[in-house]
Amino acid sequence: MDNGMSGWILGMILAAVTSLVLGLTLVWLNIERMDIAYGLQKLQAELDNESAHTAKLELERENLVSPYRMRRLADELQMRPAVPGQIRRMDERRQSGGE
Repeated sequence: MDNGMSGWILGMILAAVTSLVLGLTLVWLNIERMDIAYGLQKLQAELDNESAHTAKLELERENLVSPYRMRRLADELQMRPAVPGQIRRMDERRQSGGE
């Protein structure tokens, strides 16, 4: 009876240790999952901020190069369209010290 009783106690201890290890593993995996979820959430927020910033910069660029604004700046700076003879085009061969 002693052997039967000690085997039963050993089985209970082994089951308790196994349950403890599995429980701790479950808690550790849950903590890791939460860390990964937090990291993903942080990266998504950064991506959203960068996308919003990019959209604002594109809008600002479109505003700066709009034909209306360019025309208004040209008027303020008293710029007029070039007349014939004001624009000279140079041949590439002549620019590079050519032949």
